[in-house]
Amino acid sequence: ALEQFGQAEGNRAATELVIQDNGGVVGNAPRLLAALESSSALGVIGPLQDGALADVASRRQGLLAMISPTAPIVPEGAEGVYSLAGDDPGASQALAHYAMDSDLQTAVVMYPESRDATLEARSFVEAFESLGGSVLREFVYPAGATFFGEQLQEVDSLRPAALVLPLPVRDVELMAPQVTFYGLDSLEIRVLGTAGWTDEEMLARVATRHTNGVVSASPQPPDGEPEGYRRFVDAYEAYHQRTLPSAVPALGYDAAALLLEGIRMGANTPSQLLTNLENISGLSGATGVFSVEDGRVVREHFVICLQDRRVQAVPDRARAEPILLPPLPDPETDSIPEGAPDRIVGFRCPSFSPPAPPGR
Repeated sequence: ALEQFGQAEGNRAATELVIQDNGGVVGNAPRLLAALESSSALGVIGPLQDGALADVASRRQGLLAMISPTAPIVPEGAEGVYSLAGDDPGASQALAHYAMDSDLQTAVVMYPESRDATLEARSFVEAFESLGGSVLREFVYPAGATFFGEQLQEVDSLRPAALVLPLPVRDVELMAPQVTFYGLDSLEIRVLGTAGWTDEEMLARVATRHTNGVVSASPQPPDGEPEGYRRFVDAYEAYHQRTLPSAVPALGYDAAALLLEGIRMGANTPSQLLTNLENISGLSGATGVFSVEDGRVVREHFVICLQDRRVQAVPDRARAEPILLPPLPDPETDSIPEGAPDRIVGFRCPSFSPPAPPGR
């Protein structure tokens, strides 16, 4: 990232990288921070763990910008402290907009008692209601629960247009078959879910009958690798002369890219850098397209749909399409009642309409 974005430009000198290693001892981090502050550093990439991030953030003498690539929790109220692995309401907000654009105006939200699920649920509810949607009920179940029959039967009685399930991967594997078992997918209730629904290993274990037609959101577009990621992989492999081993280096690259973008925008002091960071919007990185909103790094999210263990794009204002079969015969007469409607047996992802021929 430094080679790509930190070079001298116009009247700005090249950015210098200073590395401080705590040797794996969290308690060393404050001492290293003091050394950085005394050297007039503009910003810090790290620390990597949330405990060290909170400790260092509380000991800053001034508002030195800090971006952790990997800390899952950012200390509450710590101005100028960010993480690329922290809370991101983007998926829930994208689903709320999708629901309203698709005329799914009522919803039930169901999620476990966990910090991440609660954040995603609250983000959806706030966005959905601000757009005019109505949340009929929120069901919160104990973490570790395995049976959801009582809640799903109540969803049946409420008949929302959408059932929103911001669940961890483990709960998706348990919940998805039960949604089908209790017949919710036969009632034209669309299922919306966050990142837990797109886990490849989980999808390989769960029958497609239980996940087809589920709409989710992802920071990566469904139609191929984004340009920012490809650019990063090429740069990484050229620099290290080996294949990229995992997704983790991309987070370090993006943390650096954010700081360097703030410097490129004209920052010469830590306070100027903080101001510039808060104005970053639409920066294309390796792990998504970034903006900074209300003191938090958020990624643009794309609405996707699950079909046969793969993800595909969702056309604007489209819903998952019900799969229709002829009605079942009356068990007493063994005949199909006249005028009986077709029955719904699950959903498939909405299909794109082919473009109209020229001149028509």
